[in-house]
Amino acid sequence: MKKYIALSCMALMVPALSMQAQNPYNNYQMVNTHDIIGTSRYVGMGGAMGALGADISTISNNPAGIGLYRRNDISMTMGGVFQEEDPAEGDNRGHFSFDQIGFVASFPSEFSDGSLNFGLNFQKKADYSFSQYCGYDGLNGLSQAAQLRGLYQDFYKGTDNGASLPVRAYDAYLYDMDNGSGGIMGVKSDNNTLYRYTHGNLYGLDLNLSGAVNNQLFLGLTMGIDFARYRSDFSYVEQRADEFGYTQDYEIAGNQRIDGTGFNFKLGTIFRPFEDSPFRIGLAIETPTWYRMKQEDSYYTIYSKNEYNDKTNTYSYINTPGDYQTYDSPDGNYLDYNVFSPWKFRVAMGSTVDNILAWDVEYEYGLYNCTKMGYPRDYDEDGPTIDMDKDRAMTELNDRVMNNVHNVRAGMEVKPVPEFALRAGYNFFSKPMKDGARLDQTVPSEAFDYSLSTDYINLNEAHVFTFGLGYRYKKFYADMAYKYRAQTGDFYAFDDQYQAGGVSDSQFMTTASSLKPTEVCLDRHSFSVTLGFKF
Repeated sequence: MKKYIALSCMALMVPALSMQAQNPYNNYQMVNTHDIIGTSRYVGMGGAMGALGADISTISNNPAGIGLYRRNDISMTMGGVFQEEDPAEGDNRGHFSFDQIGFVASFPSEFSDGSLNFGLNFQKKADYSFSQYCGYDGLNGLSQAAQLRGLYQDFYKGTDNGASLPVRAYDAYLYDMDNGSGGIMGVKSDNNTLYRYTHGNLYGLDLNLSGAVNNQLFLGLTMGIDFARYRSDFSYVEQRADEFGYTQDYEIAGNQRIDGTGFNFKLGTIFRPFEDSPFRIGLAIETPTWYRMKQEDSYYTIYSKNEYNDKTNTYSYINTPGDYQTYDSPDGNYLDYNVFSPWKFRVAMGSTVDNILAWDVEYEYGLYNCTKMGYPRDYDEDGPTIDMDKDRAMTELNDRVMNNVHNVRAGMEVKPVPEFALRAGYNFFSKPMKDGARLDQTVPSEAFDYSLSTDYINLNEAHVFTFGLGYRYKKFYADMAYKYRAQTGDFYAFDDQYQAGGVSDSQFMTTASSLKPTEVCLDRHSFSVTLGFKF
């Protein structure tokens, strides 16, 4: 019989998920853009510029927007991001954010009354930085350890797959509590506590070619290269009171890193249906981004005050303060994987009124339940290849978990005098996860063999409110923007629908049948300043 050391991974990040090997929840947060980031003018109008154009941040939303430029433009944007919730101990509520730097070069066209423009922009697409403390006292016997025990007994027992979380938990002496019946006994928990610190960003480098025809039709093509960098440090404690009246506790602390690159294309057009009217319509399509990600070794250490006595067949508690049994993770937990993000379709309409008012409204539809997943195949019998082995099981799980997402944007700009501008915008993002969705780790996916966590969060809809100011002086301009992003989610440390697979014993019986979620607040405030020069 082995001594008992419990292992658990629970994590939050904004948008409040633990990063592990790929699954539908993590892929949504890692590679999909569900925020408004860019120049302060773009943010101030809520990103609703798909029909108005003439801002460098439209390079990734509607590439035809670059075709409305008639002068060269250089701009840079930076600011700060602040979370609404108190940060975890030792971390900061806010952090600096470098949002954008880029230029547009505009050349008169010899073939039509228009221009031929080139644009290059390096822009943040997602911000992973967040810290969170979370505690829950209502487990009532449900535990992640019981879920892992069930997964081990039904899927991993007898295997040598040391990278999988259930096997690692067994190696860490979580399960081997045989009471003579030949089965693997479960454990219960009463409360848990989490500290998590995450850092990193998803940046995109966009290269654009666009132009105008007779000032009526604008066309644009953007090739994008994405760069993802994610870092996480976490500590999780799960506690339980046993029949002897004391609390047996443990802690797991670890870190993880994920890096990757992706490629995509965006194609767009803006046209004026009425020759004498400034009213215009924008249409754009974004191809899936092909990401290749590398999850490097996630190191963790387990600290436990529990040990098992083979002679008495009982558990004992280490009462000496600071005295723990420890277990370090094995080396070599690496996973290369591919993600194909969803297709996105956009339609917009907007207009201007006497150079005083500009408005734009647009709609985006993202096929998030069509995200594809797999693993790179570097070589075949003919040599190097860019093909991948499809992960059909995880892709099917994605279809069961994810909704297609609707994004509605609206923005306006008012210029009381030519030098000053006032801006406001609003965004609505629909719920990305289906009602009752769960992270089912029983599906036969290779990714779960490298997963270090069982937690997930079902996100609710998001609302984004933006305000901005702008000032122009000759060729120079300065813009400022404020953004408030409001969203909540239902957090689960583990899947309560798979607590089976163990031997019943009074010491390890549960008194609950379902895990109640913990509501987490993901609200954020951000400020940005753009400095630019048009010539």
